[in-house]
Amino acid sequence: MQQRTVFTNVNLFAGRGAIRPGMTVVVEGDKIAGVDIEIAPQEGDRRIDLNGKTLMPGMTVGHWHGEFVDIGPPLFSKGRAGTFLGEEKPPAILALQYANAMQVALMSGVTQVVSGSCGHNHDIQLKMAVDMGLIKGPCITPCSRHVTTTGDYEDRGLWWATSAPPRDGIRRYGQNVFADGVADMIKAVREEILFGAEIIKVLPTGGHGFTWSTTYRGLSKAELRAVVETAHERDKRVRAHVATREAILECLEAGVDILDHADYMDEECLERMIKQGTILVPSMLFTRILGHLKTDQPHDLSDPDQRGWLNMLEMLPKANRAGLRMVPGDDFGAQGMPHELGVYARELEVYVKDMGIPAADVMRWATANGAELAGQDHITGTIEVGKAADILVVDGDPTEDISILTEPGRYLKAIMQNGRFVKNEL
Repeated sequence: MQQRTVFTNVNLFAGRGAIRPGMTVVVEGDKIAGVDIEIAPQEGDRRIDLNGKTLMPGMTVGHWHGEFVDIGPPLFSKGRAGTFLGEEKPPAILALQYANAMQVALMSGVTQVVSGSCGHNHDIQLKMAVDMGLIKGPCITPCSRHVTTTGDYEDRGLWWATSAPPRDGIRRYGQNVFADGVADMIKAVREEILFGAEIIKVLPTGGHGFTWSTTYRGLSKAELRAVVETAHERDKRVRAHVATREAILECLEAGVDILDHADYMDEECLERMIKQGTILVPSMLFTRILGHLKTDQPHDLSDPDQRGWLNMLEMLPKANRAGLRMVPGDDFGAQGMPHELGVYARELEVYVKDMGIPAADVMRWATANGAELAGQDHITGTIEVGKAADILVVDGDPTEDISILTEPGRYLKAIMQNGRFVKNEL
């Protein structure tokens, strides 16, 4: 019989609902074996009295770019104009950056990440490394490269300096796959799935934190439908970087599963998203930081680029009250939001402190909802018997003060992943 770890005097946040004080949680092997007020002891138990500390599920970052380091305007200037995302450094360096970010995320209490794309299929390769035990890090749900079209805003290549298209006509650079027409879209999606992508990423619009044309489309309606239908035929999902109301509605009409950002969503979009079971990953820390970078005053309300922020100040609390499934996740690794300890929880602060959303709800986004986004809610995301023992112990109550999660070195006392401590200061 395996030795059990028995946490007593637990302040339990199970991933949903209110905090339950005075609980006992039992871990046996890699699973949660008991959750109750009192559980009969067994010989050989390792008992840990938490003295009222909070025990909660590990968190999910639902929009993850592990290889990003200091991504911003300088990448595309100062003699490096025309550089594609995913080609700013050699592939091995990007992979090492990704591996480093995984360590940082895990020690911040993130036990699961859902990718928003990366170059060179590093998601898939790093997932293999974690699964093989070669490195420690969060569980990864790998995403495709950006599946988009020639001349889209991600097509930054200098036309006189890039190589001729391959014989199949599909260009593949770093983080992007450029395909045109329904037939090539189908082939590109199938190829990404062949490589191991569990989610396909498309770019119907640009814009996030700044204005964007309401008529611009990165893909035609037919191309978007082809991507969604092809992914669904292979039991994969589609996520879309989308900002404008018009494009959001087109994504919903096409059956896109996950919307990233959605800056200009309105109540019609919200109603459709709830009806269809769409998941929203709003990524509002990036928008907040942009507002601070452009002016000494946070969010100059006369700036047209701030309209998306103002819209989301109104819409996200409404969406939360209406029951829309939302998950935290942002462009970490961009300028102003590096992969550093505690930075991931700064996004959670935005929803609570700037938008007035209850901290317990945002904690649900980061745990139970995150597992649903990853397609792992039958395995993890909540503290329930039979679930994976992905557990955090926090000295304090993040449902009362979510800011403590931004200081994991001070407040995060234990991290358990699949029943094994990766940090233990109890």
